[in-house]
Amino acid sequence: MRAYRMEVRFTVIMTLLMVAAGNVALFFSIFPVQGMLFGFPIMYIIPILSGWFGILFLAVLANHFGNKIDAEIEKANEEEIEELEQRSEGMGEMEDGRDSMAVK
Repeated sequence: MRAYRMEVRFTVIMTLLMVAAGNVALFFSIFPVQGMLFGFPIMYIIPILSGWFGILFLAVLANHFGNKIDAEIEKANEEEIEELEQRSEGMGEMEDGRDSMAVK
């Protein structure tokens, strides 16, 4: 259950970071900046670069941590299945030969 909560929290945080990285241009339209970078006006090139490379970096980060979270969820599911199987084996048959799991 802990891994599912972490996955939801991670998804919300990554969504907010991706929206922020993709909309850096809004910051530059609110607070215009004069200057040049690589021969382009800063207020145009920074939002483009942060959009491209920022989203790329966040996507790689999301992939890495998402795989770790999925592995934790898979491990927790396997442990739960093993626990249920052990419980069902222990409760399989009663002393008089009846199956305790049978529908009555």
